[in-house]
Amino acid sequence: MDDWQWRAWVGRPGGGRHGAAFLVTDTRLLTCAHTVHGMDEVHVGFPGLLEDLPATVVHRGDWQTSGDKGDVAVLELDEPVPLTPARLAAPEDARTRAAEREFGVWGFPRRPDGGERHATVTTSPRWGREQEWWELRTKGSDALEEGYSGSPVYDTATGEVIGMVTNAELRGDRGDLGWMLPMGSIRRHWEALDDLLPLRWLTAGARRELRELLAGVRFTDPLAADLERVVGRRALGGFRSAWGSVRYVAEGWPEEKLVRYLAAVAGHLPEPGRFAAWSVRHLPGAAPAEAPRSGPASVIVRLERVTFDNAFDVTVHTWIDGAEGPFRRTERVAERQVRPTVEAGVAGLAPALFGRDWMIEFAVPESWLGKPFEQWYLDPRNKIQMRKYPVVVRDVERLRPDSIRRDQAHHRWRLLTERGRSDPHPIACDAPRKGSEFQDWLEAHVDFCVLVYGSRPVKNWLTAALNNGIPVMLWTRTPCDSSAHGDCRGHRVLDELTAAVVDKHPYELPQVALALRKKALLAKDEPHCGRDLTLLWDDPSRLPDPPLAMEV
Repeated sequence: MDDWQWRAWVGRPGGGRHGAAFLVTDTRLLTCAHTVHGMDEVHVGFPGLLEDLPATVVHRGDWQTSGDKGDVAVLELDEPVPLTPARLAAPEDARTRAAEREFGVWGFPRRPDGGERHATVTTSPRWGREQEWWELRTKGSDALEEGYSGSPVYDTATGEVIGMVTNAELRGDRGDLGWMLPMGSIRRHWEALDDLLPLRWLTAGARRELRELLAGVRFTDPLAADLERVVGRRALGGFRSAWGSVRYVAEGWPEEKLVRYLAAVAGHLPEPGRFAAWSVRHLPGAAPAEAPRSGPASVIVRLERVTFDNAFDVTVHTWIDGAEGPFRRTERVAERQVRPTVEAGVAGLAPALFGRDWMIEFAVPESWLGKPFEQWYLDPRNKIQMRKYPVVVRDVERLRPDSIRRDQAHHRWRLLTERGRSDPHPIACDAPRKGSEFQDWLEAHVDFCVLVYGSRPVKNWLTAALNNGIPVMLWTRTPCDSSAHGDCRGHRVLDELTAAVVDKHPYELPQVALALRKKALLAKDEPHCGRDLTLLWDDPSRLPDPPLAMEV
């Protein structure tokens, strides 16, 4: 314990000792804000070792007057001192040990000799006040007096510091009841303290870098919504900063929830690129920042309606490692021949993808987006349906190089992938938006990227969403025919579907839809959000070359 050399006094440059402090780095000390109130420069000393050292007040909490929270100040010495800083307890460790042990405090009350005095105290988180202070009770004839403010509260056996004395209830000049700030409170008012605490999540270097990345980022309502989605509950009391909310998730929830919440926080940062580089180094499973995801391999079916004879141009491509692979030449067929032509084309190209994670994409005209493609055959001879693999639909118009819809989709898809989560916006089956109102609503919310419908969307809703570049939509093709919508089928399905995708990365959604469809097979006649499920999943980077037969 190096003879408790981290304990210090605080006074005015002109002389006198009127408070305590403790060394936390070789240049910084913690004390109370009221101890240095009105001063920018102070003197500190380590009795018997180093005396009258100049220091600057470099940080103050919110404290302004007696009874205020945030009674924390940080002092910085002009030069490092060759002394060992205090050993600080992690907040959770402090809570566990507080009820089991006695603790020491020290101070500099007014005495002719000007020397330090000691007292033994007990405390407990059960004796808390306003989620800020813990009560201190002195032992025996010991007392707290003016001059103890800023004292570390330390384990007398190990020297480990669990908090800091702020004030006492005095009877005359002495008192047997006082108050302390535990480490959990101190760090709310000086977040850099987390760099010094023995926390158990990430590494000390990773935490320090992350805290610096989040410096100045407030905990806003959108972040509160992100937090509630990730952990499944609202945090009481809120947080002073984004860093405080990250710390809450890291210290109270599994690591995978921290990873998901950090992905949400990244969407609120002024420099997301710096966070991406940090995550590659420190988060488990993070993809290299310079290597954007190309998604799974695919068979991409492209249907273009011909302007005469009610015919379609059918082209079947493959998409492998972010580039076009083998494909079949375009065939022009009558509408009744589209399905067998597609089934033959997919069956012919699918072996090129065997051994990979792959899916089937249908890029089709708007009027075809609601067809049950997952029920078409992957292997017509053996009647094996495509639903064994993820099946999604896309807007074929967005595959055209001159499409305004495509440009709009690029913007929203980029925002969606940077955000790293689906963050869906539910559209109830009885939603009142009609015609231009729905169009205006989407146009006004440029951050909306995923829509979930409680029932098959009406045509003007679908057109408005496609015109505004919405890249992801989910809906059940089963209409809601209830006359009352308080607890109707559509509302129940909407809630289930929204909950299933809310935290998912956009690249996970095809697999999520596949899993929901499989669960629906077991639900029999009960309503299930995976039954008759359509997923529009339109990644504009998956853009095979246009077929030579395509009309322009």
